[in-house]
Amino acid sequence: MTTKDLIDALAAGDASGIETSFNAAMAERISARIDDMRTQVAQSMFAAPQEEAEQVSAEEPATEIEQAE
Repeated sequence: MTTKDLIDALAAGDASGIETSFNAAMAERISARIDDMRTQVAQSMFAAPQEEAEQVSAEEPATEIEQAE
């Protein structure tokens, strides 16, 4: 089903055709989006992890725990 089918069903006033066309169009879009997400997840799973070094600045104020000591 295509968008044209949906428009034709709307023009004809065919409620059943409208519902069928709309559901088919949404199913196609959802399926495409899920496939894109699967690709993104697979790429991120098998990519080399990036290590982020934590840098503590000397200018940062002491936390409450550090102040209590």
